[in-house]
Amino acid sequence: MDSNAVFAIGLLIVGLAILVAEIFIPSGGLLGVVTFLSLLVSIIFAYRAWGVSHPNLFGAYCLLLLLLVPTVIGTGFYMLPRTPLGKKVLLEAPEAENVLPYLEESRRLEKLVGRFGVARTNLLPGGLVEVDGLRLHAVSEGLMVESGASVEIINVRGSQVVVRPGNAPSSFTDQKTEEPTGLDFEYPSS
Repeated sequence: MDSNAVFAIGLLIVGLAILVAEIFIPSGGLLGVVTFLSLLVSIIFAYRAWGVSHPNLFGAYCLLLLLLVPTVIGTGFYMLPRTPLGKKVLLEAPEAENVLPYLEESRRLEKLVGRFGVARTNLLPGGLVEVDGLRLHAVSEGLMVESGASVEIINVRGSQVVVRPGNAPSSFTDQKTEEPTGLDFEYPSS
Protein backbone atom coordinates (compact mmCIF):
# COMPACT_ATOMS: atom_id res chain seq x y z
CA MET A 1 0.00 0.00 0.00
CA ASP A 2 1.23 3.45 -0.92
CA SER A 3 2.35 5.69 1.97
CA ASN A 4 0.05 8.45 0.68
CA ALA A 5 -2.91 6.05 1.02
CA VAL A 6 -1.87 5.17 4.57
CA PHE A 7 -1.66 8.86 5.48
CA ALA A 8 -5.02 9.53 3.83
CA ILE A 9 -6.78 6.77 5.77
CA GLY A 10 -4.92 7.60 8.99
CA LEU A 11 -5.81 11.29 8.78
CA LEU A 12 -9.43 10.37 8.01
CA ILE A 13 -9.61 8.27 11.19
CA VAL A 14 -7.85 10.97 13.25
CA GLY A 15 -10.09 13.70 11.81
CA LEU A 16 -13.27 11.76 12.65
CA ALA A 17 -11.98 11.02 16.16
CA ILE A 18 -11.27 14.72 16.74
CA LEU A 19 -14.74 15.51 15.37
CA VAL A 20 -16.26 13.23 18.02
CA ALA A 21 -14.09 14.92 20.66
CA GLU A 22 -15.39 18.33 19.50
CA ILE A 23 -18.93 17.20 20.26
CA PHE A 24 -18.08 15.99 23.78
CA ILE A 25 -15.40 18.53 24.74
CA PRO A 26 -16.34 22.21 24.40
CA SER A 27 -13.34 23.87 22.78
CA GLY A 28 -14.86 26.94 21.21
CA GLY A 29 -14.41 25.46 17.74
CA LEU A 30 -10.68 24.82 18.01
CA LEU A 31 -11.10 21.06 17.63
CA GLY A 32 -13.45 21.72 14.71
CA VAL A 33 -10.71 23.67 12.91
CA VAL A 34 -8.23 20.85 13.61
CA THR A 35 -10.79 18.37 12.24
CA PHE A 36 -11.27 20.42 9.07
CA LEU A 37 -7.52 20.68 8.50
CA SER A 38 -7.02 16.97 9.15
CA LEU A 39 -9.75 15.99 6.68
CA LEU A 40 -8.45 18.48 4.10
CA VAL A 41 -4.92 17.06 4.31
CA SER A 42 -6.46 13.58 4.15
CA ILE A 43 -8.10 14.49 0.83
CA ILE A 44 -4.77 15.83 -0.47
CA PHE A 45 -3.01 12.58 0.43
CA ALA A 46 -5.87 10.56 -1.11
CA TYR A 47 -5.53 12.54 -4.34
CA ARG A 48 -1.79 11.86 -4.38
CA ALA A 49 -2.44 8.17 -3.81
CA TRP A 50 -5.41 7.58 -6.14
CA GLY A 51 -6.35 10.82 -7.92
CA VAL A 52 -4.47 10.21 -11.18
CA SER A 53 -3.97 6.45 -11.22
CA HIS A 54 -7.37 5.37 -9.80
CA PRO A 55 -9.86 8.24 -10.13
CA ASN A 56 -12.83 5.98 -9.27
CA LEU A 57 -11.18 4.99 -5.98
CA PHE A 58 -10.49 8.66 -5.21
CA GLY A 59 -14.13 9.51 -5.96
CA ALA A 60 -15.28 6.69 -3.68
CA TYR A 61 -12.98 8.01 -0.95
CA CYS A 62 -14.45 11.53 -1.25
CA LEU A 63 -17.98 10.12 -1.23
CA LEU A 64 -17.14 8.06 1.86
CA LEU A 65 -15.80 11.21 3.52
CA LEU A 66 -18.98 13.12 2.65
CA LEU A 67 -21.10 10.35 4.17
CA LEU A 68 -18.97 9.73 7.26
CA VAL A 69 -18.76 13.32 8.52
CA PRO A 70 -22.54 13.90 8.94
CA THR A 71 -22.97 10.34 10.23
CA VAL A 72 -20.31 10.85 12.92
CA ILE A 73 -21.80 14.24 13.88
CA GLY A 74 -25.32 12.80 14.09
CA THR A 75 -24.18 9.78 16.10
CA GLY A 76 -22.20 12.01 18.45
CA PHE A 77 -25.18 14.27 19.12
CA TYR A 78 -27.39 11.20 19.53
CA MET A 79 -25.02 9.76 22.14
CA LEU A 80 -24.28 13.03 23.97
CA PRO A 81 -27.44 13.16 26.15
CA ARG A 82 -26.95 9.50 27.09
CA THR A 83 -23.51 10.02 28.63
CA PRO A 84 -22.84 11.24 32.19
CA LEU A 85 -21.12 14.36 30.84
CA GLY A 86 -24.01 15.07 28.47
CA LYS A 87 -26.54 14.74 31.28
CA LYS A 88 -24.63 17.38 33.25
CA VAL A 89 -24.14 19.75 30.33
CA LEU A 90 -27.57 19.58 28.70
CA LEU A 91 -30.65 20.81 30.46
CA GLU A 92 -33.38 18.26 30.83
CA ALA A 93 -37.05 19.14 30.73
CA PRO A 94 -38.41 19.48 34.25
CA GLU A 95 -40.77 16.82 35.51
CA ALA A 96 -44.45 17.70 35.80
CA GLU A 97 -44.56 17.46 39.59
CA ASN A 98 -41.74 20.00 39.84
CA VAL A 99 -43.54 22.51 37.60
CA LEU A 100 -47.02 22.11 39.09
CA PRO A 101 -46.46 24.23 42.25
CA TYR A 102 -45.10 27.06 40.10
CA LEU A 103 -48.14 26.92 37.82
CA GLU A 104 -50.54 26.97 40.78
CA GLU A 105 -48.74 29.96 42.28
CA SER A 106 -48.81 31.79 38.94
CA ARG A 107 -52.55 31.19 38.60
CA ARG A 108 -53.18 32.54 42.11
CA LEU A 109 -51.13 35.64 41.37
CA GLU A 110 -52.87 36.19 38.03
CA LYS A 111 -56.17 36.46 39.89
CA LEU A 112 -54.78 39.59 41.55
CA VAL A 113 -54.18 41.48 38.28
CA GLY A 114 -56.20 44.70 38.36
CA ARG A 115 -56.31 44.81 42.16
CA PHE A 116 -54.93 47.71 44.18
CA GLY A 117 -52.63 47.65 47.18
CA VAL A 118 -49.98 49.56 49.07
CA ALA A 119 -46.19 49.46 48.64
CA ARG A 120 -44.68 48.31 51.95
CA THR A 121 -41.09 49.00 50.88
CA ASN A 122 -39.55 51.31 48.30
CA LEU A 123 -39.77 49.62 44.92
CA LEU A 124 -36.38 50.25 43.29
CA PRO A 125 -37.73 48.49 41.15
CA GLY A 126 -38.27 45.45 43.42
CA GLY A 127 -39.77 45.25 46.88
CA LEU A 128 -42.89 44.25 48.81
CA VAL A 129 -46.49 45.27 48.32
CA GLU A 130 -49.56 44.43 50.35
CA VAL A 131 -52.80 43.52 48.63
CA ASP A 132 -55.82 42.41 50.67
CA GLY A 133 -53.59 41.74 53.67
CA LEU A 134 -51.14 39.61 51.66
CA ARG A 135 -47.50 40.62 51.30
CA LEU A 136 -46.19 39.91 47.82
CA HIS A 137 -42.88 40.31 46.07
CA ALA A 138 -43.33 42.97 43.43
CA VAL A 139 -41.45 44.76 40.68
CA SER A 140 -42.44 48.23 39.58
CA GLU A 141 -43.07 48.97 35.93
CA GLY A 142 -39.80 50.89 35.83
CA LEU A 143 -40.54 53.87 38.02
CA MET A 144 -39.48 54.13 41.63
CA VAL A 145 -42.46 53.73 43.96
CA GLU A 146 -42.13 55.00 47.50
CA SER A 147 -43.20 53.03 50.52
CA GLY A 148 -46.85 53.69 51.42
CA ALA A 149 -47.88 54.63 47.87
CA SER A 150 -50.94 53.09 46.29
CA VAL A 151 -50.14 50.61 43.51
CA GLU A 152 -52.06 48.60 40.94
CA ILE A 153 -51.08 45.07 39.91
CA ILE A 154 -50.81 45.00 36.13
CA ASN A 155 -49.04 41.73 35.37
CA VAL A 156 -47.38 38.63 36.80
CA ARG A 157 -43.75 37.84 35.98
CA GLY A 158 -42.59 34.53 37.39
CA SER A 159 -43.42 34.53 41.09
CA GLN A 160 -43.60 38.32 41.31
CA VAL A 161 -46.34 40.78 40.52
CA VAL A 162 -45.66 43.79 38.32
CA VAL A 163 -47.13 47.01 39.71
CA ARG A 164 -47.44 50.65 38.76
CA PRO A 165 -48.44 53.63 40.84
CA GLY A 166 -52.18 54.05 40.85
CA ASN A 167 -55.01 55.01 43.13
CA ALA A 168 -58.00 52.78 43.55
CA PRO A 169 -61.09 54.07 41.76
CA SER A 170 -64.05 55.17 43.83
CA SER A 171 -65.71 51.82 43.11
CA PHE A 172 -62.74 50.04 44.74
CA THR A 173 -64.95 48.90 47.58
CA ASP A 174 -67.24 47.20 45.06
CA GLN A 175 -64.42 44.99 43.80
CA LYS A 176 -64.32 41.34 44.62
CA THR A 177 -62.66 40.90 48.01
CA GLU A 178 -62.31 37.13 47.82
CA GLU A 179 -58.91 36.35 49.27
CA PRO A 180 -56.82 33.93 47.19
CA THR A 181 -55.64 30.99 49.21
CA GLY A 182 -52.05 29.89 49.59
CA LEU A 183 -50.37 33.26 49.10
CA ASP A 184 -49.68 34.06 52.72
CA PHE A 185 -46.81 32.14 54.21
CA GLU A 186 -46.16 31.43 57.85
CA TYR A 187 -42.63 30.89 59.05
CA PRO A 188 -42.01 28.39 61.85
CA SER A 189 -41.17 30.05 65.14
CA SER A 190 -37.76 29.35 66.57
